[in-house]
Amino acid sequence: MKEELINALMDKLDTRDKRYMFLKITFKEILPNINIEGSPKETSLRIYEEFKKQCMLGSLIACMNSYLDCNLHLHLDH
Repeated sequence: MKEELINALMDKLDTRDKRYMFLKITFKEILPNINIEGSPKETSLRIYEEFKKQCMLGSLIACMNSYLDCNLHLHLDH
């Protein structure tokens, strides 16, 4: 799941403006915690880590599926 999510973030949010608008619209309370400057890979890793830290990966996946037409799946560890 981690690699799929990071790849989707890199692909769909490949510019600073796209990252900013997506996070501003969907997760404005988290946006100040993430440095969205840099390469798509660096930034995707930072986004993933922040959402993991906040226990919000499911919300991120749901919004990406809904708004960015991704087909990501959440895998829960049992």
